[in-house]
Amino acid sequence: MNKWYFIAVLAVGVTGCSGSPDGPEMAPISGTVMLDGKPLVGAEVFFVANGFEGFGKTKESGQYSLVRGAPVGECKVYISKLPEAKVGASGLPAAIADDPEQMAAMGQAIASSGRGVKPLLPPEFSDPEKTKLSFSVPSGGSTDANFDL
Repeated sequence: MNKWYFIAVLAVGVTGCSGSPDGPEMAPISGTVMLDGKPLVGAEVFFVANGFEGFGKTKESGQYSLVRGAPVGECKVYISKLPEAKVGASGLPAAIADDPEQMAAMGQAIASSGRGVKPLLPPEFSDPEKTKLSFSVPSGGSTDANFDL
């Protein structure tokens, strides 16, 4: 194989991994999620726009911060929370149980199948297709992306 071909393929692969200059502008997002006036602990918060998804998990105070931020502009938001007692007794492999995104996806799949664990929140908050939640992400980010459910 020609060494120049190999170098060209490697160069394309490396630049592809660094992120696209055509990708959306991202901004830091944090806030608080409350349910019936109380902090919602251990909920997964997702901001979705243009094929990109930001993720964070709420703390004891209901506060969250998206790990990689969210795309600037209007984002669809959904918040997932499974009952605590049923998640811990799952006996799942650590690779799945320790990954909040895997657990959220699994919980939604089980809930949509009509069997097993149901999310604590109704679909208008927890279902990525049915959510009524949204947030307009400013270019400088926001620390006030609060949701009172």
